[in-house]
Amino acid sequence: MTNIVLVGAGHAHIVVLRHFAKHRPNARVTLINDTERAKYTGALPALIRGEITRKQASIDLVQLTKSCGASFVRARYAGFEGNKVRLENGKLVEFDRLSISTGAKPSVSSVKPIRRLTDRIDHWDRLPAPKIGVIGGGAAGVEIVLALRARLNRHAKIHLQIGRQQLLPNAPRRARIIALEALKTAGISVNKSLPLPIDDVIEAYTPEPDIAVRPTLQLLDRDDVFAAGDCAAFPKPLPRSGAIAVRQGKILAYNLTHKKLKNFRPPRRTLAILSLSPTRAVAWYGSFCWAGWLPMLLKKWLDQSWLQTIWRKNKPPRPPHQSRPNLRGLKKA
Repeated sequence: MTNIVLVGAGHAHIVVLRHFAKHRPNARVTLINDTERAKYTGALPALIRGEITRKQASIDLVQLTKSCGASFVRARYAGFEGNKVRLENGKLVEFDRLSISTGAKPSVSSVKPIRRLTDRIDHWDRLPAPKIGVIGGGAAGVEIVLALRARLNRHAKIHLQIGRQQLLPNAPRRARIIALEALKTAGISVNKSLPLPIDDVIEAYTPEPDIAVRPTLQLLDRDDVFAAGDCAAFPKPLPRSGAIAVRQGKILAYNLTHKKLKNFRPPRRTLAILSLSPTRAVAWYGSFCWAGWLPMLLKKWLDQSWLQTIWRKNKPPRPPHQSRPNLRGLKKA
């Protein structure tokens, strides 16, 4: 039986496990991750604002692997040699096919891991007038500073550093204008560099991927090792987003279990939704852009559907003798 080892709980591997729950492979599947819960980045703004808990913003990997017949190993990945994965605790895990979806390596001041970030925010909440800097002019940076403004007291000073790039470089012009207006209304300064002194800094940008892959998501020098998500350097640079990783996951699930492989073909455009407040967001698809409460409603629905779909697809089947209760005619209390 083939040994498939998944290292990291990125979006791509969540999709792979969900696929294996519906279509059990003739293989032993093992997921290796250093935590038992995987962050869901789409819920980060709501988490910062205090609308949801860390548990609600993450996926239980133990339950997910159990529901699709896979094994879960909690350990830190330290690399691979030959056909064995090396863990930091010294143990080795053999594989026939290996996939890596660990995301970009976070720095000490990064938004990841989420637990560290939320602990820092709790500390800032207790300061009378905290000065917080966020580095990164992409969607993550904009969402984080606006969420911090909603969370922290009115005396907090929040600064966004965008460097030499324009704000939201991959967004249409209309979306950039809407985001700038929201930042101005929230009293957030946008500059090429952060003012000093400052109490704390968050890095809200994704480092460059460091694992070169082919269109099949295989490493350049290994046919049995794959990579996907933010850690994978595609032949043509791709936008760093969960939507891309999810699409890669569908191809990855197929290629891990078949000899004839498929190529990942990046979409020409993807839907992006950026939350501006608890009730307002801006969305764009290609050059088309719209803002208001409707994009925010759509974002919440998509986020909830993503998480609920995982559990609905992976829920163990109901025993044959147990029938659904007839609730027809009952009224809500």
